[in-house]
Amino acid sequence: MLIIRTMEKKDEAVILEMMKDFYNSPACLHTVPEENFRRTLAEAVAGNPCVRVLILEEQEVNDPQAEAVTLGYAHFTVSWNNEAGGEQIWFDELYLKAEARGKGCGTKVFRWIEEHYPDVKRIRLEVTKENTRAISLYERLGYGELPYYQMCKDF
Repeated sequence: MLIIRTMEKKDEAVILEMMKDFYNSPACLHTVPEENFRRTLAEAVAGNPCVRVLILEEQEVNDPQAEAVTLGYAHFTVSWNNEAGGEQIWFDELYLKAEARGKGCGTKVFRWIEEHYPDVKRIRLEVTKENTRAISLYERLGYGELPYYQMCKDF
């Protein structure tokens, strides 16, 4: 059984390792300093409303006393979007360990978000063109390309 819950302080080390793996995979265009991961996790634990990190775990149905196994994490933020006319979730990261991929976990994460944020007007995400498995998942869930050219300025 998949358990999706808000991360806690005790989850920081395991999520940090998954973040490192995620940013060193073809899913990302470049690496990110570990300091950024630590800051994100600290803000999530502190309850910053701009930072939401979920941990994904598998619990043995036949043995609820057994320790849950970590399968991955999700990271997103909620903001206001004028174009969408309401709250927007900017879905930043979905990481699944290799053994969890292709088993419906990604679909369940997006269902969880839609159930827990019923008033959201848009969920926005980005994906590298090379990440065809993720694109396939997102398209199956009803996502389509947003034909904007993205720009950013880092500080």
